[in-house]
Amino acid sequence: MTGGSNLVVPIVLWGRNAPTHCISTLLMTPDQRNIITGCNDGQIAIWDVTKTWEIYPRSMLFGHTSAISCLALGSSRPNLPYIVSASENGEMCLWDITDGRCIECTKMSFIHSNMQAYQFRKDVRLVCNGYYPEILIIDPLTFEKIYSLSSKVAPDWISACCVLRPVKRQDDVIVAISNSGAVKVWSLMGTENRAQPVYEDESKQIKCLNAQTLACCPFNQRTVLIVCSKYWQIYDAGDFTNLCSESNRCGERWSGGDFVSVDKVIVWSNEGKGYLYKLPTNATPDSPDYHRQSHQPSSPHAYYILDMYSELSMACSPAMTFHQGQEENPTQLLIRGDSEGQLVAWTLPTVTERQMTLVRQESFDRLPALPPRCSTTLQEVWDSLYQPPSGIIDGLCDEEGRPLHITSTIYIPSQGKVACGREDGSIVIAPATQSIITQLLDFKIDKDDIPTRILRGHDGRVTCLLYPFNDSSRYEPSHLLSGGADFSVMLWDMYNGLKLHTFTVHGGEITQLIVPPCSCNTRILSSVCSVASDHSVTLLSLKERKCIMLAGRHLFPVQTIKWRPLDDFMVVSCSDGTVYVWQMETGHLDRVVHGITAEEILNNCDENAAPTDQLINPNLTLAQAIKRRNLLTFKNLAQQKLQQQMVQQQQAQGARCDLVKPQSYPMYIQGVRTNTRNPDAHIIFFDTESLIVQLLTDEYALMSPGELEAKGFFLPGPTDAPSGDINEAQAKIAGMMAKIKEKADSVGQKIQARVDSSGMSASPSGSARESPSLGRRGSPKINISGQADTNLTMEIAQLFMSCLHAWGLDPDLDKLCVNKLGLLKPRCPISFGLISRSGHMSLMLPGWHKKVCHEEMGVPEPQKSVMPGRGRGKVTLKQQARSATYSEIERNRLSGDYTTDSDIENEHGPLTKRPSDGAVLGKESFQQQEMKIFSSKARWQISSGVTTQHLLSVISTANTLMSMSHATFATKRIIKKHLKGTKIGVHKGLLVAEDNSSEGGSEDESDMAMMQQSQIKQGWSLLAALHCVLLPEMVGSSSIQPPQLEMLARRWQDRCLEIREAAQALLLAELRRIGPEGRKEVVDIWSPYLPTYVDQNVSLMASDGSRAEDEDEDYDDEDPMVTGDYPVNKTSTSFESRRKQATAIVMLGVVGAEFGHEMEPSRRKNEDIKKSRKVSSAINQDGFTLTNYSLSRHTSKALMYLLQQPPSRRLPAHTPIRRASVDLLGRGFTVWEPYLDVSAVLMGLLELCSDAERLVPHSMTYGLPLTPAADACRSARHALSLIATARPPAFIITIAKEVARYNALAQTAQSQHSNIHNNVLVKSKQEILRVVELLVEKMPNDVADHLVEVMDVTMHCLDPSQLKSKGLMDLFPAICRFSMVTVCPVTKRIWVGAKNGGLAFYDLKQHSKCQMTTAHSGPVVATCVSPEGKYLATYSHIDNRLKFWQTASSSLFGIGSQQTKCVKSAPTPPCPVTNLTNLLKLVRLVWVDARTVIMLTVDGSEQRYSI
Repeated sequence: MTGGSNLVVPIVLWGRNAPTHCISTLLMTPDQRNIITGCNDGQIAIWDVTKTWEIYPRSMLFGHTSAISCLALGSSRPNLPYIVSASENGEMCLWDITDGRCIECTKMSFIHSNMQAYQFRKDVRLVCNGYYPEILIIDPLTFEKIYSLSSKVAPDWISACCVLRPVKRQDDVIVAISNSGAVKVWSLMGTENRAQPVYEDESKQIKCLNAQTLACCPFNQRTVLIVCSKYWQIYDAGDFTNLCSESNRCGERWSGGDFVSVDKVIVWSNEGKGYLYKLPTNATPDSPDYHRQSHQPSSPHAYYILDMYSELSMACSPAMTFHQGQEENPTQLLIRGDSEGQLVAWTLPTVTERQMTLVRQESFDRLPALPPRCSTTLQEVWDSLYQPPSGIIDGLCDEEGRPLHITSTIYIPSQGKVACGREDGSIVIAPATQSIITQLLDFKIDKDDIPTRILRGHDGRVTCLLYPFNDSSRYEPSHLLSGGADFSVMLWDMYNGLKLHTFTVHGGEITQLIVPPCSCNTRILSSVCSVASDHSVTLLSLKERKCIMLAGRHLFPVQTIKWRPLDDFMVVSCSDGTVYVWQMETGHLDRVVHGITAEEILNNCDENAAPTDQLINPNLTLAQAIKRRNLLTFKNLAQQKLQQQMVQQQQAQGARCDLVKPQSYPMYIQGVRTNTRNPDAHIIFFDTESLIVQLLTDEYALMSPGELEAKGFFLPGPTDAPSGDINEAQAKIAGMMAKIKEKADSVGQKIQARVDSSGMSASPSGSARESPSLGRRGSPKINISGQADTNLTMEIAQLFMSCLHAWGLDPDLDKLCVNKLGLLKPRCPISFGLISRSGHMSLMLPGWHKKVCHEEMGVPEPQKSVMPGRGRGKVTLKQQARSATYSEIERNRLSGDYTTDSDIENEHGPLTKRPSDGAVLGKESFQQQEMKIFSSKARWQISSGVTTQHLLSVISTANTLMSMSHATFATKRIIKKHLKGTKIGVHKGLLVAEDNSSEGGSEDESDMAMMQQSQIKQGWSLLAALHCVLLPEMVGSSSIQPPQLEMLARRWQDRCLEIREAAQALLLAELRRIGPEGRKEVVDIWSPYLPTYVDQNVSLMASDGSRAEDEDEDYDDEDPMVTGDYPVNKTSTSFESRRKQATAIVMLGVVGAEFGHEMEPSRRKNEDIKKSRKVSSAINQDGFTLTNYSLSRHTSKALMYLLQQPPSRRLPAHTPIRRASVDLLGRGFTVWEPYLDVSAVLMGLLELCSDAERLVPHSMTYGLPLTPAADACRSARHALSLIATARPPAFIITIAKEVARYNALAQTAQSQHSNIHNNVLVKSKQEILRVVELLVEKMPNDVADHLVEVMDVTMHCLDPSQLKSKGLMDLFPAICRFSMVTVCPVTKRIWVGAKNGGLAFYDLKQHSKCQMTTAHSGPVVATCVSPEGKYLATYSHIDNRLKFWQTASSSLFGIGSQQTKCVKSAPTPPCPVTNLTNLLKLVRLVWVDARTVIMLTVDGSEQRYSI
C-alpha cells in the first residue's frame, strides 16, 4: 500500500493570523450558494453564501504549486459539485467542493489562461485557451484532450473565446479572437474526428489587439462585446462590423465585461470598479435603428457605477466576474476578489426608463454609485469568532501578552515534542500533545505547568529547523539544527538547551536544511546540507564542526537538491532550469547542464539506489574517473556484476508483495503557510492504523512472556522461516515480537517501580497484567510535573478520540466519556481536514460552521428526531446497550461486552429526567450553543467522505481500546472521586457508584478494579455503537452526510484488522439503514461495473492476459479517498474501469452475501428466463429481482475468478481484492452455491490455508497487521468455517470425493512419477481436520448423516502409522463422540455405521478405501467392538435388531474381500422415535465381558444380549 491509502485524519490549528489569500481568479456556482477563489500562491478557497447574502469561508484547498490562472465548473449535475482549476505551470485539478477532495489531477504541457465549462450534447466539456495557438476541448473528469480547434489563417494565441448554441440549429459555435485581432468561428457538429485538428469555418481581421474578454449576447445572439484594455466595442455577430465603442477612464484600464440585457452591458476596470452602460439604439438589435450606417455610431451611456470607495492600494489588480443568475434565481451579481483576500458582491439594480432619463442629464462624475451587497475577508472572519483560532503554542511562551509569529516548525515524534522557531530568533520546544490539548480541549491546567524550553541565539527570525535523527538514526538524538535570517546555522543540544556550534559560511538567510541519503560516504554521512538565499549550498559536518564543502557559483536561486551517492555527486537545480553537478568528496564542480539533459539528470537521481548499470553514468569511463578523481566509480564498477545478479534474482521471484510497512507515527505535525510572509499554521495528522498498532504494541509490551504465549505470540525457529516474498515482512513481525518478549518482564518491573514511587500502587490481589496497566494508564495523562512518565500513545489517543467523538448527542454517554473514559470536550469548533489524491489536501477554515449554526439557531426549538418504536427524544444509553443491532454487525467482537445489569438498574429506580432542551438553552451562552450545534450537527454535514473517515477512525480506535486492559484516559483522582460512595446512580445500566460502607479490603478492591475494568470496556463498546449504528437517527437523517459505501467497500479487507472490522460493520449498518429500496439503488448503480458487463479490453476477467495495469493498484494502492467518487463516464480509461470493477465485485458481493436471502426464491424460476437474460445486454438488467438471478451468477463468477486466477505480476497472490473475494465467498456461500464449482472453491481455499499453522497459529488473537500471505490465510480459514457450517453436506461430500479421487490417483502406477505429495489435500490436512472438528462440535446431526464420508476424510488426514500406535481416540477424539464409530482396542481398526444401513470398515492401510457391508435396513445408530476385538455389535432402530459380527479376517492373510461377517442377529424391543428425537443419543452399546453386550436406551432402560 502507498502511504496515501492509510486512514489519516488532519486537524488544523490556524493561529491568530488569517492566511494571505491574494485572489487571482474567481467563480460562482450556478446555484449561487458557493464562491470559489484561486490565489497567486496556489491555494483555492471555497466560500459559502447564505440566502441572506452572508459569506462564510468554508475550506482552503492545497495542491497546486503555482498561481491559479483560471477556474471552471466540472459538471452540470447538481449531485456532482465539481470544479476544475488550472495553474500557471500547467497543473489541472478536479475538486469536489463539498469537502475539497481532489478527484483527478494532471500536469499538461499547455498553460491555460481561460477555461469555460459548456454543456455539449451529452457531456460537459471545458473550452480552454491560453499560451498556445489553438482552443482545446477537454473532458473535465479525466483531463483527456478530446480535440483541438486550430487556425489555418493567421494562427496565433487565442486571447478570448465564447461558446453558444444558435437557436434552431444543431451545432455548437465557438467564436474566438486572437492576440493579433483575428476573429475566428468554428462550428462543431459533435462528429469531429478526434485524431485530426478542427479548422475554423470563418476568419476576419478586426482592429482589436489583445482582447481581455469576448462575450456574445445570450439574449438574442446577434451582438458581441469585446473588451480590450484601452476600449470596449460592440460588434454585429453576423459580419463583425463595429456598432459602438467606449474608451477607458483616466487612470484605469478595462479588464472585462458582459451583457446584462439586450441593451445594457457591465464593464469593469483594473481598479475594481464596475460600470453599467446603456447601448445606443444602433447597437440594440430590437431597435429599428440597429446597424444603420447613416450616422456615426453614437457612444454608449453610463448610468451606474459599482464601487467600494476604499483608499487601500492593491498589490495587484482585483479579479472580477459577472454572474448571470439562473431562471429559478435571476439575481445578477458582480463579484470581486482582491489581493487582501477580500470578497465583495454587488447585486445589479433594475433601472427604469424614467430613472435612466434623469441620469442622462447628470455628468459622468455624478453617476449614482451602488454600494456592495456583501463583503468579507478571512481576517474579518477570524476577528468575528468568540475565541480567536489558536496556534500550537499560544499562551505557553508569549511575549508581552501576545503570541509571536512562528516562522518554522518541526515535530520530533520519538520524543513527542514540537519545536517552533519564532520571529524574534527564539526556538520553543514543547510537548506536542499537551500543547494541542490546552488549545483545543476543555482541560483546566496552568500553562506554566507544561514543560517548555526556549533556545535563544539567532538574531532575527528562525527560517528553518532540522532534527536529523528523524531521518536517520546515525545522528545524535539530542541534536537540533536551526537556520536563521542572520545567515547562520546553529547546532543545539535539545536536552540541555545548549548551543553547541554556530556555522557562519553563507551570505544570505538560510532557506533549507537537508539530510543526505544513507548511501553516501562516511564523511558526508555525519553532515547536513544547508541552502541559503545567496544561492549557496554547503555540507556542514556535525562531527568535525566545520563546513566540508561550499558550492557557491549558482547564478539563480536554488530550487531542489538531489543526490547520486554512487557517483559521489550532489545535483543542484536552480530556478532558471540549470542543473549543477558537484562532487561531494572534493568540492569540484563536475558540470553545468541545461534543457532536457538537465531534466533527465534530475529524474535519474535515485538516492537509495543500489549500484547497477543504469545508475552509473555510462559515459563515465575509467579514464574520466581517474581524471576526475572519482574513486566511487571504481568501487561501483567492481560491484556492478554482483548487483546485477541480485536484481535478476529479485525480478525472477515475480510478484511484488504488500509487505507490512515500516511503522509510521500515530501523530505528525507539519507547519503550513500560504505565503512566505505568513506565520506557520499547523496541521496535526492522525494516522489511525499507526495509532492502533502502537496501542496494541504498548499493550503487549506490558505482558509477561506467559501471557504473550497465551495470546498466540509464538516465535518461529530458523527452520520455520518463511520462504519467498513474505520473508522480509514475516521477519519484521518476528523481530518485533522477539523484542517485546525480551523486554516484557523488565518493562513490567520498571513500570511497577515507577507506580510504587508515585504512590499509586495497584491492588495486591490484581492480576500481574493489571498492575502495570494501572500504573501506565491510571496516571494523569497531562503531565503536570514534567516527568517523562506519561504514555505518549495514550495521550495521542485521548486527543484523537476527544476531537472525533460526537459530543452533544447523548448527554449520558458524554458524562460517561468524561468521567470513566477520560475524554475531554472540545473548547471550540475544530477545523478538520481531508487528504486526497497525490497528497492534495483540503483544510476547513475557522467559522465554516457559522452557516449551519445560524440556520439551526433560526429555528425556535432545536429539531428532535423521533425514532420509530422508541418514543420521543434521543436514544438513551440503556437502549444502546440493549440494542442488538450493533452486536449483530460485530458478531465476533462485541458479543461479550454488551451486557447490562438490569437488576441493579431496577434496584436504583428509574433515571431522573433531563430538563428539556429549551430550558437548558436559556442558561447556555451563545458560544456553548454554537459549540453544541457544531459537534452534533455541523461537522456531520461536511461530506460523506469526511463522515466515513471520522466514523471509521472512531469505531476502530474504540474497539482497540476496548480490547485492552484498563484503557481509560481518566486520571486516578477522577476515578477515586466517583468510586468513593458519591451517590451517582446508574448510567443506563452502568454502575458507577459504590456503597458507602465499603472499607476497601483487598477482596473489595479487587472486585472494584474488575468492575471498573468492565465499565470501561462497556463504555468503549457503547461509544462504538453510537457511531456505528445510532448516529444517523440521533443527528437526524437530514443533518448528516451518510458514510460513503464505496469507501467502505474499498476497506472491506483493510490491512489493519480493527479498521477492516469497523468498515465492515459500518457498511452493513448503512446497507441495513437504507432498506430494500436503497439497496436496490446500490445494486443498480454498481451492477454495470461487474467484469461480465464491461468491455473485454478493460475487464478484470480478461483471460488473454492483456490487462495493462496491476489490479491490486486498482483496489488498494490508490488512495481510498480518491476512489470514493462516482465518475460519470464508466470506461473513460481502462484504469478507472478496473478500479470500479474491483469495487463493484465487493459491493455486490456484500449485498448478495448479506441480503441475498431476499432473492432466494428465484432460484426455482425457469431456466429459459435466465438463458435469455444472459444473452441480453447489461443495459436493461434489473439487478437482484425475483425474475432474474443473473447478478448472483455473475458476481459469483467474478469472486471465483479472483480466488482461482494463478498469481501473476498484474494480480499477485495475496492482494486485498483477493482477500475480499475469499471473505465474500464464505459469507454468501448459500447465495452463490448454485453457480459455483464447490470443489474448486474448497480446493482454492485449502490451498491458501495449506501453511496456516506457520503463518497464523490457531491461538493467535492479536490485532496487529499481518503479512499479506498470513492475512489471506486467516480469511480463507474463516471462509472455510463459514462454508462448512452453512452447508455441511456440500462440504463433507465434496471433500470426500476429492479424497477418493486423490486415493485413486495415489494407487495408480503412473502417479509414482507425479508430484502427488504437493497435492492440496496433503498440504492442508490440519486445516481439514480443524473444520471437521468444528462441524462435529456445531452440527453433529449433519456429520452423523454423512459419517462414512467424514471418516474417509479423517482417515486421509491422519497418519496411518500413528493411528496404529496411538489409536483414533488419541489422535482425533472429536469423532469418537458418535455412537456409530467404534475402534478396536487391539488392532486400532475402525468401524463406522452408516445412515443407509451399511457398515464401513477401515483397516488402516495407506490410500485404501473403506469396505462397506450391508448391515441393517435403516440407519445404524450404534456400534461397539468387544474388548479383545473379536466381535462387533451393531444396532438400528428401524429394523429393531442387534447384530453381532466376527471381526477376524475370513481369508488367508486378510486377502479376501469380506473381512467382517454377521454371526448372530437378535431382535430388540422397539424404541419410540419422534421427529424431535436426537438419534445420536438414542442408544449406546457397552460390552461388559468378552461375549455380553448391554444396550442402554435414551429412556433409561437396559437390555442384555450375549453371543
